Amino acid sequence: MNRAFTLSLALTAGLLGGVLSRFVMPVPVLAQTASPKEIKAQSFVLVDGKDNIVGTFKASADRIPTVVLLDRSGREIWRAGVSVKVLSER
Repeated sequence: MNRAFTLSLALTAGLLGGVLSRFVMPVPVLAQTASPKEIKAQSFVLVDGKDNIVGTFKASADRIPTVVLLDRSGREIWRAGVSVKVLSER
């Protein structure tokens, strides 16, 4: 076989394979068509690459929301939330 024939045969086979794969392979389907508009949880936990907890966002039993950041050893370094005094003034 000469070089031109081999090249044309390879190009034809590639084109034919590409066209046939469109009809042989099914169309991919997405598992979820729309993203949820709302996510509900009692708490959210922020973890690092080693699965260590570095922060939390949660509401306590008396519905006071708090955000807590932790250092690498798990000690609290920062906390934000509504104080009980502010809630009682409402």
